[in-house]
Amino acid sequence: MNVSQLKKIVLLFSVVLVAYWAAWGKAYFLSKSYFDYAVEQETAGNYIIALKGMNKLELRIDEQYLGGYQQVIESWEHALFGIRPAFYEEALVAPGRLIPQFADEDLQSFIDIYVQLDSKYVPEVAYAQLQRARQAGNGELAAEMEDFLTQAFPYFDFE
Repeated sequence: MNVSQLKKIVLLFSVVLVAYWAAWGKAYFLSKSYFDYAVEQETAGNYIIALKGMNKLELRIDEQYLGGYQQVIESWEHALFGIRPAFYEEALVAPGRLIPQFADEDLQSFIDIYVQLDSKYVPEVAYAQLQRARQAGNGELAAEMEDFLTQAFPYFDFE
């Protein structure tokens, strides 16, 4: 290998490295803005928005989309190389902390909205509603949620 070939290889490697770090930086800053927004919404008691981000269907054209913990997780969960930011680990535990804090009426609302749009966390929310229905002695709602989980999410282990 001569010097000219070595220079080309080093140049190519440098270009790839710079492109990778530019993409990583863009993902970092975008997901960090989502994380900060999610923390802000959680502090304000807006648990669904903290988890799922802004409702894209209600967004106006001139408004910037702000995601929640779900978007932070999705930004980094399939990263093959590089370092995941610390806030990714914090976002991973957020659903388990937020879903139990949903108000009873928010549980059904969440299911109704997101079962058709983006079903991530729908089975967990339905299971929370099932547990609350059982605790309250609401057999009709408990049976409805059991049926829903069995039919819509057959691989979700709720027993």
